[in-house]
Amino acid sequence: MKEAYDIVIVGASSAGAYFARQMAQRGFDVLVVEKDTPETLSREYDVFHMAQAEMERYDLPKVQPGDGVYCFAFTEEHQFSPYGQHPKLKKTAVIGMHKNGYMRRMNVWAQAAGAEIVYSACFDSAILTDGRITGVRFTHEGESVEVGCRLLADCSGKQAVVRRSLPADYGVEQFSLTERDVFFVKLRYIKFDEPMERWLKSYFYMFYKAWISPSDDSADAIVGIGSSRSLEAGERFYRLFCQNVKTPPYHVVREETGTTPYRRPLYSFVADGFLCMGDAACLTKPDNGEGTTAALALEEIAAEVASAALQNGAYPTREALWPINKRYNDGQGKEFALVLAAFARAVNHSIRMNDFLFKHDAIFSKRIIGAVAGKGGVGPGEIAKAVFFILYGMATGHIKPAEIDGMLLGGVKGLRVMLHYARYPATPTHFPEWVKKADRLWESVGQMADYQIEI
Repeated sequence: MKEAYDIVIVGASSAGAYFARQMAQRGFDVLVVEKDTPETLSREYDVFHMAQAEMERYDLPKVQPGDGVYCFAFTEEHQFSPYGQHPKLKKTAVIGMHKNGYMRRMNVWAQAAGAEIVYSACFDSAILTDGRITGVRFTHEGESVEVGCRLLADCSGKQAVVRRSLPADYGVEQFSLTERDVFFVKLRYIKFDEPMERWLKSYFYMFYKAWISPSDDSADAIVGIGSSRSLEAGERFYRLFCQNVKTPPYHVVREETGTTPYRRPLYSFVADGFLCMGDAACLTKPDNGEGTTAALALEEIAAEVASAALQNGAYPTREALWPINKRYNDGQGKEFALVLAAFARAVNHSIRMNDFLFKHDAIFSKRIIGAVAGKGGVGPGEIAKAVFFILYGMATGHIKPAEIDGMLLGGVKGLRVMLHYARYPATPTHFPEWVKKADRLWESVGQMADYQIEI
């Protein structure tokens, strides 16, 4: 290791590896500090997946059958009602991979561009000189190491070890994730009791936040369940899922559990000589909780802005890095905020209502589901159909007025949050006023953990 680098990144999983690659390609000296070994990196889950379009969009390393990383590919996602009926097909090309193997491949990809990675290195603290970050201190092989840098990036995952260690007045939030701020996930790797062709489709059951998806060769499929509050809350939905949805008989061969951040991201990702990305910044997709590619839009912007801020040996001040905040929230940031805010209340409804609207392709319709996923829009005809079936459902007793109030209120609050993010300040000058209003809006929205779905 050198005595100083342009950039030090804490965390070598997807966010850290991608940013390291981008900055090394631009000619900067980059060091990545990772607490795990290559063998233990990103081991929370074995199998994960990414949309092929996102892999191509961000020019990520490719995989292929037989390479030890590739697991499967599928091109169809079917969304079902709570009773496993009324399927809605969405065409989407998805690649499944072993997560540890793919993260190691991304590390090699970053190293090929010139980034250095030191493993088994535990972050201790940022080094501040005259109140600004100028380096990092970490422990490697039992020894304390100090390395200078101009930019310190926190890509350490849910623990956000760098962000949470900074002084309270440094310019970024220090919160830690609680049980209310995460999505609990349990994966059951299953084998069907009778021989079947390999499962190469994705089935999603929105009401239960449950899915059946392909697996690696160790199992026939994966049955996943997610929930706010606790794993036990998810188990209640899993038992209801098993009761109401007919699947081929199966037995479980192994299980995995974990959590993913599910709360609004940081208001600001930057400070003097500092940048926070990925799970450390709570950047996950609000419609499904996935985080691997959710952060890449921010990182792409960050690489461009940070490169300019670091030119000619300059120190990247908060002001110089601020366009990262502005550009992100002008795009994906405000869109994610809308869905996250709306979902908190909108998903709080009964199985009866969900099944009725699913059956009539209203609200939980192909077009609206596609719009939430960023594919297409919703026109007047779709809105009129939704209103008609809401009124019809209330008249026939399938929908309670309080459920519609919650759904409509969720939509209104989501729209207000989105409009506020669309007015994100172009400079730090008016940021405190923006934060005060954002706090009020998010407080009124609440979180998914605040609401109890009727089961």
